[in-house]
Amino acid sequence: MVASGARTQAAGLFQVTRFTNSLYAGAYTLVGAYLAGGLTGALSASPLLAAIVVGLVIAFGFVINDYVDVEVDTLAKPYRPIPAGTLARRDALAFAAALAGLAMAAAVLLGPTMALIAAATIGIAALYSFALKATVLVGNACMGLLIATMPLYGALAAGGVTSAVWVVAGLMWLFDFSHEVLKTTADHVGDRAAGLSTVATALGVPGAVRVFQLIALLFCAVALLPWPLGLASWAYAIAMLLCALLPILGIIALLARSTDDATITLALKVMRYLWITSLLPTLLLR
Repeated sequence: MVASGARTQAAGLFQVTRFTNSLYAGAYTLVGAYLAGGLTGALSASPLLAAIVVGLVIAFGFVINDYVDVEVDTLAKPYRPIPAGTLARRDALAFAAALAGLAMAAAVLLGPTMALIAAATIGIAALYSFALKATVLVGNACMGLLIATMPLYGALAAGGVTSAVWVVAGLMWLFDFSHEVLKTTADHVGDRAAGLSTVATALGVPGAVRVFQLIALLFCAVALLPWPLGLASWAYAIAMLLCALLPILGIIALLARSTDDATITLALKVMRYLWITSLLPTLLLR
């Protein structure tokens, strides 16, 4: 029985981190390092350690969010580890603290500036969960900011931030901002029941979808600018069009026809896949 309980808790700890997001975060951190220092620079010790720091911070963010959101998740997502009973809430808090501590310990090895940035991102993630999530647009923009620091952190670990890295950071902010707004439409029932104020609970699902569409259209317009500005090649423009812009425009058009649950679920699934496909045009910025 003890062994079974330990396995259940281990499974709960594993699930609560949403580990695939940490892998994506580490990958985009290394992309920033690659854009700043090339392949050799990206695979050196400091950028690899920076990717671990970012992955730990992202894992911390998910764990602390589930710790805070237990009431909402009990109503809308009872399958998650804490409301499902596979992970005690106090254990989730202890695990979040451990992840933050490991992230800071690793960041200190990268120097005081990198440690300060890591501490700031941990603070942003915690602030989002405890206060900013229940806001209209502010929390969504805050999460976009957290995501935008990934390539910047990797570039700093590789030696310095270049113009290409700033472009990627800006695009990641816009993309995640739109993604976070869209996610409020999937969570609106639980958020409204818990008394949270989000884009979807404040404006309704159709209103939140329109906000998403506007931000996503802005992303599409901005994403091609590096090419005419001489910061990227034809290859970048074509890859961005095929790997990101056409799918996003398809989502915008799809949501213009329907905002039912099935359509929103499909749109969110495509948006998640775009984090993978968008790696190609991003790498072509070098």
